[in-house]
Amino acid sequence: MKPKQAARTRLFLSAGSLAFVMGGLTQSPYAQEQHAETTLQPIIITAQKRPEDAQDVPVALSVIDHKALEGLSPASSNADLARQVPNFNYIASGGQYSNSGNIRGVGSFSPLSPNDTSISYNIDEVPLSAYGIQPSTLDMSRVEVLRGPQGTLYGLNAQGGAINFVSNRPVFGHELSIGTEIGTNGWRTGELVVNETLIDDLLAGRLAVRYNQRAGDVTNAVLGGEDGKSSIAAARGSLLLTPGGDTDILFSMNYNRSDDNQPRFVLRDAPCFPCDGLNPRPDFQREDFGGMLRIEHAFDAFRFTSISSIQRNDFEQRLDLTDSLIFSKFLGLPRAGLDVDGKDAYFGKIAENRYYQEFRLSSSEGEPTAWTAGINAFHSASTVHTSGENFTLPNFSVFSGRQDNDLSVTSYSAFGDISIPVVGDLKALAGARLTYLKADADYRYVGAGLAGTVAGFDQDSSFSDTFITGHAGLSYDWSQDMMTYVTIGRGAVGGGYPWNGSNLPAGQAEPFFPTSTSWSYEAGFKSTLLDGRAMLNGSVFYNDVRDGHLYVLNRSLLTYQTAALDFDTYGAELEARLQITPAFSLQGSIGYTHAELKNVPLNSPTGAKSGNQVPNAPEFTAMIGGEYRIDASQIGIDDGEFYLGGSYQFVDRRAADVGNNYNLDSYGVSNLRIGWDGDRARIYAFANNVFDKRYEAVGTYYGPGVAAVTVGQGRTLGMGVNVKF
Repeated sequence: MKPKQAARTRLFLSAGSLAFVMGGLTQSPYAQEQHAETTLQPIIITAQKRPEDAQDVPVALSVIDHKALEGLSPASSNADLARQVPNFNYIASGGQYSNSGNIRGVGSFSPLSPNDTSISYNIDEVPLSAYGIQPSTLDMSRVEVLRGPQGTLYGLNAQGGAINFVSNRPVFGHELSIGTEIGTNGWRTGELVVNETLIDDLLAGRLAVRYNQRAGDVTNAVLGGEDGKSSIAAARGSLLLTPGGDTDILFSMNYNRSDDNQPRFVLRDAPCFPCDGLNPRPDFQREDFGGMLRIEHAFDAFRFTSISSIQRNDFEQRLDLTDSLIFSKFLGLPRAGLDVDGKDAYFGKIAENRYYQEFRLSSSEGEPTAWTAGINAFHSASTVHTSGENFTLPNFSVFSGRQDNDLSVTSYSAFGDISIPVVGDLKALAGARLTYLKADADYRYVGAGLAGTVAGFDQDSSFSDTFITGHAGLSYDWSQDMMTYVTIGRGAVGGGYPWNGSNLPAGQAEPFFPTSTSWSYEAGFKSTLLDGRAMLNGSVFYNDVRDGHLYVLNRSLLTYQTAALDFDTYGAELEARLQITPAFSLQGSIGYTHAELKNVPLNSPTGAKSGNQVPNAPEFTAMIGGEYRIDASQIGIDDGEFYLGGSYQFVDRRAADVGNNYNLDSYGVSNLRIGWDGDRARIYAFANNVFDKRYEAVGTYYGPGVAAVTVGQGRTLGMGVNVKF
């Protein structure tokens, strides 16, 4: 059986086994005997800026709780998270592109600026930079993934969806835990979480710190040894002040740092795959820090919330532009001439300051009419410095010389969202957001004498736009355990200017990229089955996207450039959770997306054609996992539980580029975890990517026979311990 066929067979067997279990349980007498012990617990979320049961929210969403988050790798949190959600594909393209991806085929391959993202990543409701560090799952309560346009409550850059990382808040009480992990390939993790009451019933504090490192597993064919190592540090400190029963004031500070030398691309058909031909080794450094102040007060008729945030993001990269394994094949040159240290060397630095302020009012909990309204202000200011050295080929003119660019994005918006009872159990849903956006770019280029480049070029430009996003729909509660909904949504991703001017070295102005807009249509249901022991949710969708922000490789200049293309996506998804017995639980999901380019002009310089697949949008995604727990007393231990858990995650083949020159292979990742949970300690062993699948995460096409990919992380085996004091 071919690998692609085998992967799809595993996918359908996983989905079929999930359906079989659900079908068999429908008639099980065990449900009537044991349902009180096996009922699924409600999941309370704040996806719509107010506390609600996830099963009551007429939005397609997935919730990953704190237990599931413990199994996510600090070195690949976004990729591990995405594979647990149907129709969510994380774009692990390396470099500064840390927070990018697509949901239901809507998303960006390489964000053009720190604010250019089709999915809004948020920590405690504060939006993150597309170029910031991947969100740490350190001391998180849960992660909420909302699929479909979320522009009403999450702003202009939530065309594909929104992802909310919800951290644990300080509580009044004592907590101290220390954990560590050790594993193969240099895996090391240390973690500390401490919570303390500082003033009884008035002030509590919480601190969480984690450090993780991993050795490389990509062979360097020039220098020897391994590339791909990483080290990640994360810290969050918070204070909760409760001056009155109706007022909460939360102040938090965060710090994150990551260093890695992961090659962005490696030659797909290299005999030593995965391997690279880089000299010197790449070096990527990221550092984020900032603070957030959240003030909430419950009035008699509504709740007031203010969120203020300042964030600083720094990114630096030093790399060899000519991987000799790739470029010797692409350019027909001997490898020896490309292996020289310092030749075709490139340096880039991005420093971004972000300011965010939101004021909003929300209805009180339990009111039949639920609403939220507010105003929002955002400002991002970035400075960019790039330089290139020892370039010998005119193809690298874009990277030659020096660029000193200042970019800014400012937006103001007003929004409102409401759910109104109409008659009986029928509700009307509506929301709108009016956004004003202004982007400024000051480009400064100084040439270095490379053929085809000018001595210098300056450009000062501005772009502004005003647009509306929002949604409307109906929901109906057929019973306490069944709800259906239909919605229409308007999404957008604001326009602006790219961080690096690819036209400047030729003495030409850098154009802005336009605002992308979309119409989305969705119908879905949410149900609770088997006397509360099972949850089954599903939806179908259609997205019509105009001027979607896609990237293409300009093979003559060897750089990525803007491609604003129209496309459609449609599909369906299904999610389930089952508590089969008090000891045994299952969860699973399957998603299907068909994403296709349209309205592409004939002989487009992008290489795209109408009817081509949208790149990096897998047709099928699926996950099935389970956990079995037994009381330790059954084997003679007085304290705790033993457990065994695992999951299989599938991602289908994807087009590598808009020209559909080749497809990235489908793949499946299996994870296992076994351990003992006691009142004061936990001991466990884990296996991530059990079968060491070196999957293709992202691809690029240089020419016939020259395809390159970003390779996923290999297998990690390890063990850990956590102790509470």
